[in-house]
Amino acid sequence: MKRILLLTLPVFFSFLFSCSGGHNDLNRNALKGPVKSVKDVECQATHEDGKWVASETCKRGYRTTNFNQDGNYINIMSLNDSNDTLGITKMRYEEGELVEEIFYQNVSGKPSQSNFAEASRTMMERVSADQVNFELWQKEVLRYEGAIYFDSKGRVERQVEVINGRETMVYYVYEKDLLVENYQEELEGGTRIATQLYEYDDFDDQGNWTTRLVYVGEEKIAPKVVISRTLEYY
Repeated sequence: MKRILLLTLPVFFSFLFSCSGGHNDLNRNALKGPVKSVKDVECQATHEDGKWVASETCKRGYRTTNFNQDGNYINIMSLNDSNDTLGITKMRYEEGELVEEIFYQNVSGKPSQSNFAEASRTMMERVSADQVNFELWQKEVLRYEGAIYFDSKGRVERQVEVINGRETMVYYVYEKDLLVENYQEELEGGTRIATQLYEYDDFDDQGNWTTRLVYVGEEKIAPKVVISRTLEYY
């Protein structure tokens, strides 16, 4: 399988799906059954036998999200093709609420040595039932801040990001518990940018999707990326 870096998709911090009371992280991600881990592999799309599928040209490495038996995050790991850990995100909860997320990056230059250092720290503070404010720090530098707004199911509905005094709103649109659209809008002028549309082709026996098609732009002409997902259950 060929490995290259593909387009950069919008960052989905785990805290975006972990800050609304009354729901565990599996519920907020519309995951069904006793999920233990989810592995995501991102490849370019190719059309074969009348269907869009993953090609052999893929992003280097993969991501694994691990859950405990209560359905909440343990960690999120980025690994290379040799299964060496390149980065790991750990979460800290207080009274069932996620309040801190720390990303550690391997800085040894040799993944097998597993020498990790803190790369970023995200602090969260709930200000209402449907809003959580956050700050992302790198060492002593505040890189950006914002607020996350949730719907009645605990899913991210929109996110405000303030970077260098510039405000951007990110929207998430769902149908039948599946994310179908994600786009950004400049708060000054209302210009819409960075639209992505999503379709789902395959599901496992638990009803969880295993193939996601990612379209870049406001029309579903041809998907740019196929995300293949493998789920492990308790």
